[in-house]
Amino acid sequence: WKAANPNLINFSGDAYKEEMGITSPGWKRDKDGRSIAEENPPQGNAALLAHNPVTSPNEPDLEDVIAFADFMRFLAPPPRGPINANVNAGEKVFTNIGCVNCHTSSLTTGTNAVAALNLKTFAPYSDFLIHDMGSLGDGIEQGTARGTEMRTAPLWGLRTQPNLLHDGRAKSIEEAIQLHRGQGQTAADRFRTLSTTDKANLLAFLRSL
Repeated sequence: WKAANPNLINFSGDAYKEEMGITSPGWKRDKDGRSIAEENPPQGNAALLAHNPVTSPNEPDLEDVIAFADFMRFLAPPPRGPINANVNAGEKVFTNIGCVNCHTSSLTTGTNAVAALNLKTFAPYSDFLIHDMGSLGDGIEQGTARGTEMRTAPLWGLRTQPNLLHDGRAKSIEEAIQLHRGQGQTAADRFRTLSTTDKANLLAFLRSL
């Protein structure tokens, strides 16, 4: 939610450490800038680490972390739902009211020795950057990201999500749009002024993702 991990290796090592308590050797850093070889002090008290029966790192190498990252790297994107005239019209509304300013419709990978990843255009509907979302923020500071700043959530697979936004407070796509604040406020305001037809087409487009 804070764009804190720059690549999948860092994300993988961070997940091993934070979610499973498995540290790994190497220079990789977690989301807070600490080595993924360093234990997290219980309740923040480093003195308690003196009683740890297993010294860090407790994994001999990064093999598992790299394998986990490779697994994620080769996952296919969620497939689109049916696309019809209403969906196509809704995508134009999506662009016109400014949603696309953050929910970028397509990106292209850089050069890569792996053919499946080399210069591939994909449609995540996100710029993967952090934006100031005002009161919609989570209040959590992480790295240089402030409590009001959130990474743009990808919209692919949106139609399968029962709860939306970082805390699941929105129970519908329409509610999620209307809760946008900060840099998303203008698009939310424009959504409220759409005609019945344009609003229906926009929601049809979003439900196709």
